[in-house]
Parts: sequence; C-alpha cells; structure tokens
Amino acid sequence: MPELVATTETHPLPDGEVRLLGAVRCVTGAMTRVDTGDTRLLVDCGIVQGREARDWVFPEAAHDADALVLTHGHLDHVGSLPVLLDHGWDRPIFATAPTLEITAISLEDSLEMADASNKQVRDTLQRFRKLAKAVPYDTEIEASSRVKLAFREAGHILGSASVEIHSPKSRVILSGDLGRPESPILRDPNTQWSSARPIDVVVMESTYGARSHARSHDDVAHDLEEILAETIASKGKVLIPAFAIGRTQVLLYFLDALVEAGRLPDVPVAIDTPMGLAITETYKRFRRLYDKESLAKLSRGDDPLDFDDLFAVRKGQHSARVREMPGPMVVIAGSGMCTGGRIIRHLVDGLPEPENTVLFVGHQAEGTPGRRIQDAGARAGEVNLGGERVKVRARIRTLAGLSAHADRDELLAWLSHMPNVRRVALHHGEVEAQEALVAYARGPSGA
Repeated sequence: MPELVATTETHPLPDGEVRLLGAVRCVTGAMTRVDTGDTRLLVDCGIVQGREARDWVFPEAAHDADALVLTHGHLDHVGSLPVLLDHGWDRPIFATAPTLEITAISLEDSLEMADASNKQVRDTLQRFRKLAKAVPYDTEIEASSRVKLAFREAGHILGSASVEIHSPKSRVILSGDLGRPESPILRDPNTQWSSARPIDVVVMESTYGARSHARSHDDVAHDLEEILAETIASKGKVLIPAFAIGRTQVLLYFLDALVEAGRLPDVPVAIDTPMGLAITETYKRFRRLYDKESLAKLSRGDDPLDFDDLFAVRKGQHSARVREMPGPMVVIAGSGMCTGGRIIRHLVDGLPEPENTVLFVGHQAEGTPGRRIQDAGARAGEVNLGGERVKVRARIRTLAGLSAHADRDELLAWLSHMPNVRRVALHHGEVEAQEALVAYARGPSGA
C-alpha cells in the first residue's frame, strides 16, 4: 500500500508540485493546483459550504493557471467559477460534455439564488461557454506542449471523471469524487490504468474514509419502500431534500423500480426543483453513458427516470399549491443540505407535523441546516429555517447506502488497481475521515 497523507496542502513532484487550494480538511471547496512540465493546471474550482465558509478566501494561486480542468459539475467543484471569471480568466476550461452542461446549469442556479441580475447570469454563462472545451472519456489531449491529460470514468454523477495528467517527468491522477461500484444508472469507476510508468501523486477524495457503507443497493430499495409505506399509512408527506445533480436521478431510478414491481402505492411524486428537472433532461440526452442495466431497461421501453404518478413542478406558484396538497405524497426538492431552494418552505410547513417524514439521502456537512435538522430530530428540538424557528416533530430519517461516494473499502479497492503509486494525497474529507482512512489502510499492525 502506498503512503497515504492526510490534511496536507503541498505534495512534491519531480518537476513541480501538487498543491491543494481547497478541501484540505473538509468535504467542500475542491480546488487543486498541479504544476508540472512548466504548465500550471487548476483542477476544479469549488465553493466552500458549511462552517468552513465563514473564513474562506478565494486563493490567489488559482488565478494564474494555464487551464482549468473540471472533474464534475457539483457546486463544491465548480461553484467558485464566477469569481475566477470575474477576475478575467480567459484560458481553456476542459471537461466532459455532460460536465460542461451540468456546470452551466449549476452556475445559473447558484447565481440566481445569490440574487445576481439577469445580465450577470447571462454574461457569466457566456464567458464560461466560450472557454469550455469538451473532451471525451479516455481521449488524451494536450493541455500544453509538454503536458497531456485524459478523463477516466469516476461513476459519481453523469460526466464525472478522474483526471490523469502527465509531463515528461511526472504523472498525477486526481480521483475527483468516486462513485460506488454497481450504482444505478452510472458506469463503474475506471480501474484500468497503464503500468508503463509510476504514478507520483494520487489525489484521492476521502468523504467516507471513516466508514464502510453497511447497506447495499438492494437494502436501499427495501429501506425506501419501508419509509414510504410508513408515511403513506399515516397519510403524511415524505419530504426529500435532494441534491439536484445525481441524487434526484438515483431516487427516480429506485422509485421507478418500486413502481414497476408493484411495490409502491398510487401516490403522487412531485419533483419540485427546476434545477433537478433540467439535470434529469441532461441525463436523458446523454443516456449513451448509462450503465448496461439502465440501457437494458430503455431497450425494454422502461425509462428508468420516469413513471406514472410522477409530475414536474416548474413554477413557484405551483410549488405553493403542492405545499397545500394533503398527504400522502412524496416531494423531492432542492437543496440537498437545505441551504436554500424550495425545500425550505416545505420543511417550514412539514417539520412540525408528526405524520410527515423528512428523508435525507446524502451527506449533511457540519454547519448546514440539514445537519441541524438531523441533530434537532434526535432530541425533538427546533431549527431556524427561512428566518423562522421551526419545531421538529416529523420523523427524521436518513437513507443509508444511497451515497454517491465510495466508502473506505471501495476507495482502497480503486486505489489498488493503480501500479507503482508513490504517494496518495487525501482531500475532500473531514479531518477525522482522512485520519481514519490512513489508519485503516495501515491495518491492525499499523504498518
């Protein structure tokens, strides 16, 4: 097992260095500078969320890179792009085609949430699209005359990629966010790596470095069915704060499977997230990148992201009507950590009602409203949402096993396929998770 290094910003290369500009000791704000072969690459340009956001400042070292490389379109990997563009960034932005499309949707949504003017939104997207350059998977391109890069499947969300960078003297692989093997819809993370030369540094995420996912995808389907049945029986609402990118589509996949198997009663399922709807359409446009199981479903005439009783809520006034509708019903709304979006009003109305269930389907970072709701639910407390103090009487549940991040065993399995790795720089994990992964990799003997 190669050396795993936690919570460390700078890692040497034979002809340069890898420097973590963000996500050094936390999950959000991914941003890494790779200096190699006289070329400076910025990999990801994320925004920090949760408690770390209070003291975070956009790093000066991001401004003078020669190109930007995006691993995928989640805000914690692309959300600081408007800052970079506003400072005059005019160099290429490389990513897979789905990532570029999802990034544009993410940026538009986040800018609107920040009350940017229509002109600001339009100008930012125009500058981004002008610089964007789509790169197919497993196609090596020249980032400069001396440095080449390629994208490999990461299995996290549609278009997500690990990045392989090499110069005449150095080779670096950045995992991006790694998905779980055999996840719905998506292909598994790449495990085919050339052994022609050693790998100087692997930058690997460690979101779940402190744990193994105890639940399989079959368990997820069973647990989801049980939670839905419990709430439907009490004529309540299942309120799901879902990340618009990836998590919403996986939820639709599981719900479709329950409907097709006759295991879900006829209850309305509302997608009350304009961004989630836009991302779902992107998924459908790039369905050629689905895994074999999803492609087989499509060939049988079963769209894995659509089913009877599913309806889209596109306008704000229609969202208000959904809130007034009695249960039972299921509402999927953004944002995933309850930091804004339409889920807030659903929660203000729904949290005080004991017949309802708030179902979390992803990691809730420290300091976010989602984490506070989880904590308040354990003690029947209160939370501040939308400027209001709200009692938490609804059932608070977390759907374990639905994570789009690999656990510690899956991370180390991914790493084990790489030949001759000299150093692994952990990032994108809380301090405890990174340190736990280092200890776990060493084994009981500490070797």
